[in-house]
This record gives sequence, C-alpha cells and structure tokens, in this order.
Amino acid sequence: MKPELKIRKPFRKGKTRLVDGELELIRFSVLWLEPGREHKEKLAQDELGIVLLSGQVEIEAGAKKYGLGPRRDVFSDPPWGLYLPGKMRWKVKAIIKSELALAYAPGPEKGEVQLITPAELVIHERGKNHFQRKVIDLMVSQVKARNLLVGETFNQPGQWSSYPPHRHDEHKPPGSYYLEEMYLFKLKPEQGFGFQRVYTDDRKLDQALVVENNDLAIFKKGYHPVAAAPGYQLYYLWILSGPVRIMKVKDDPAHSWVHNI
Repeated sequence: MKPELKIRKPFRKGKTRLVDGELELIRFSVLWLEPGREHKEKLAQDELGIVLLSGQVEIEAGAKKYGLGPRRDVFSDPPWGLYLPGKMRWKVKAIIKSELALAYAPGPEKGEVQLITPAELVIHERGKNHFQRKVIDLMVSQVKARNLLVGETFNQPGQWSSYPPHRHDEHKPPGSYYLEEMYLFKLKPEQGFGFQRVYTDDRKLDQALVVENNDLAIFKKGYHPVAAAPGYQLYYLWILSGPVRIMKVKDDPAHSWVHNI
C-alpha cells in the first residue's frame, strides 16, 4: 500500500487539526478566527511555532502580550511568528479576520517566548534559471527551539524549488541528520496547482502529487522537489523536526549537476 503523502481536508472556523499522528515529531493545525474571536490552550510537552498567514492578532503568553500583523496574505506581506516552549498557557484574539498556522513538536518545558517580526527574517534568493525561489527563515536562527525549524518558500509561475531534489531522512551524524517535514501550500490565484514529487533512490517510493490551495504534503523520507504551474504563484510553509535540530540536506547525485548550469 502506498503511503499517504497528501492531506486534503476542509478548513473550518476555529481550529482544524491536519497532521495528528501521520508524523512522529510534528503535529499541525490551522486556526481561523473571525474579528473579536478568541482561542486558548495549554501546551503539554510540545513546543509551538505560531505563524500568521493572514490577518492581525494579539497573543497572551505567560504574563505578556504580543501583536502579530497585519498581514494581508502570504503573497502580499512578510510573515510574523511567535515561538512558545512547552507547558505554556496562551490565548489569541483576532483583531481582524485571521488565519494562523500552529506547528507542534516535542520541546522543552522551560524556555523563552520569542516574537519574530518581519525585521528579523532571514531571506534567501536561491537557485537559477528555472529553479529560482525565495526562501524565508522564520524560526531557524531566530529561536532557541529544541526541534522545530519553520520557514516559507515562494515559487514564481513555472519555477521549481527544493531543487535539485534533496533529502534529510538518515540520522548518521555528523554527515546527515534525520528531519521529518511537512508543507502547507497556497496558490495565487487560488484555483492554481503545482506538482510535488516524493521518491527514494531505489524507487520503492516514487509518487507525484497534484497540490492545490491549502493541501499539505508530509515526508518521512525521500527527495521532494516542487513545481508551480505556469500562471500561478506557489507558496509553502515548511516545518521540520528531528532528534537533532540541524538542517543538512543531501542532493540527489543524479541531478546535483544542475548547480553548475
């Protein structure tokens, strides 16, 4: 039986759980709030990365309040984020209609709440020719997390990313570190689509997925390149978690030569 690599569920008002058991080290939900609506919870052993996808919110965590936004949408404005360690009580209130991504991973019971503003982002322009993309580090060097790594990637129409294809599915320090990963996709215009391939060297896993707005892709292993259809901008929020918080990828040797084009 082929592993289920794509998750497609309708989002509803409030909290929608999207990844909840499919991965070992990541749980993921989307939170939709109308103006004035609130959501609150207490974290157990998990650390939490909150990413503002659109809107404007106020979050209470510990004894402090943090403002995130405004952000019109992922394509128009840069992200805001808030990192919370485990055992933290938090509450969010929407100032305007808002969408939040909630990424949970095993984390410390004690730690520092960290607000990430657009001024603190690390932005990379990567690739060349037909695999140019913008990559934003949101919770990489900016936070002292135990497991979580969070960021955003933007493909212009017809462009590829996660390319040359790479993987991070072996834990053999110091040469490689295991990280499982998930993507949340957005398209502009929303009726657009892209392609996600997931494959291993021996091709025992080799699937091509059509991804549309609000789809998710999850990876425990394999290379995972992405392509945007012509005419459509493609975005994905990427979340990684592993036993050691080090991102060290391995390119597919069959395709690594394209770095020299």
